[in-house]
Amino acid sequence: MKSKQVLSVEQMKHLQELGLDTSDGSMCFEWNESDSDNMVVISPDADTNYDYYHETYTLQDILDKLPPVIKKYYWLAIRVSAHKGMWYVEYNGRGCTLSYFYSENLIDAAYGMLCWCIEKQIY
Repeated sequence: MKSKQVLSVEQMKHLQELGLDTSDGSMCFEWNESDSDNMVVISPDADTNYDYYHETYTLQDILDKLPPVIKKYYWLAIRVSAHKGMWYVEYNGRGCTLSYFYSENLIDAAYGMLCWCIEKQIY
């Protein structure tokens, strides 16, 4: 099974709806009007002849946006772990967990945490 490398267009639109400026995505989807079902993911710097593009985030882009520590809540630190085929991204410390998200794809768990941080105005 190939791991998911970038967020979907729908996930990126949701981040925009939450108020996040997503123009800094390190990758982008590109497609032609005549073949919109055939998107490719490439570097935004690549020289292509596609009609449309939409920035997208990689896992590293998301991790760079997540605060490494949330001081407001007793210095809770971000932690990434795997257990029984699932990836977990959580803020925890001193025996408590403030929030966590899990998924078969690490990028989706990190995306869930980023959405939570934006919604809680921790971002």
